[in-house]
Amino acid sequence: MDSLETIGLAGPEAETGLASPVDLSCDRDQLTAAIGAVQRAVSSRTTLPILSGMLIETTPEGLRLVGTDLELSVETYIPVSSTGAAAMVLPARYLGEIVRRLPEREVRITFDGAKRVATISSGKAVYDINSMEPGEFPLFPQVEGELWWKVAGRQLAEFVKQTAFAAATDENRPFLTGVLVALDGDGVRLVATDTFRLALRKVNFSSDEGCAAAPSAPSAPSSNARQMIVPARAFAEVGRIVQAEQEEVEIYASANQVAFKCGKTTVVSRLIDGQFPNYERVIPRTWKSRMVVERPKLLEAVERVAVLGKDEFGTVKLGFGGDTVTISANAPDVGTAFEEMTVGTSEGETGETALRARYLLDALRAVDDEEITLEVTGPISPVVLKRPGEQAGDYLYLIMPVTVNA
Repeated sequence: MDSLETIGLAGPEAETGLASPVDLSCDRDQLTAAIGAVQRAVSSRTTLPILSGMLIETTPEGLRLVGTDLELSVETYIPVSSTGAAAMVLPARYLGEIVRRLPEREVRITFDGAKRVATISSGKAVYDINSMEPGEFPLFPQVEGELWWKVAGRQLAEFVKQTAFAAATDENRPFLTGVLVALDGDGVRLVATDTFRLALRKVNFSSDEGCAAAPSAPSAPSSNARQMIVPARAFAEVGRIVQAEQEEVEIYASANQVAFKCGKTTVVSRLIDGQFPNYERVIPRTWKSRMVVERPKLLEAVERVAVLGKDEFGTVKLGFGGDTVTISANAPDVGTAFEEMTVGTSEGETGETALRARYLLDALRAVDDEEITLEVTGPISPVVLKRPGEQAGDYLYLIMPVTVNA
């Protein structure tokens, strides 16, 4: 089944009305981590009370935890000892607060199916929590699509960090609120834009990256050329969940859904319909000025100057030429800020351009390189940031300038 709207029993494990209470025992830290991952999909504002809860049930694979808002769904498993089968839906917000504060490593949950009450205890701390009806919890979506891509969790988290932030938040143009994932025979391209800025990450497949001898390297997709638009929110949540994982993430896609599977955790999201804009036509092919700067120093300088970049756009001005770059800002009726820093190398013309400080800061925080290259094509043309040296071709960030009065 490939739908999130189907609501019914979560499975055989979801039956209630048990003759006697069931005792469960699990590790507090494992339970806390699982709740933290699943809670990212739980709706904080919903007209369906069941969606504010988290399904918890015993299965042969362990204790299963599920959260969903009908757009994004997260499922994970942790080890558990139990005296029988149980299923409950507990309020996710309270559950997370309770479990992470428990005093002992061992957590006991006693579930009375007849009364629909879960008793959570650890040490001398005891909580009685009412369960919602598990039979009303939505079915977890099954994505019956092909394997698109395999990539180490930490690598995927890096790709997400470098792109998802540039997506739009305006729901009036939903196709801009996602990240384009485009696959071809040579690699993957991840693109996000809100029309004021654009982030592009390229991942190339070498001849040996798909082999079993290099499991941490990205593996080529099973088809030659396909693309999908993944909601930026879902992509960002996947990045947070897998950021510490060396294990590979398997990405499956169908016509309208995508699934990310990593170990015992699965994240499923709806895909966004629509035509992603032709982003390649806005990327400059030439530049008039290019400079290499120390990224951490530029980041700190922009953060300091941006304190006074308080016009309607939050603007800072970059002045470039010779062996320095200047950063300045003006706050009407307050004052001005100015800072100068030395650049590593500089080529081309001198000039000045104005950028939204937040957009520039986002780009400088998205990569970890010590140096970054800035390419400018004119005061009213895009500014392009690239990684240095041989990595220059794998990441590009473009910012449209702000037109300000002299």
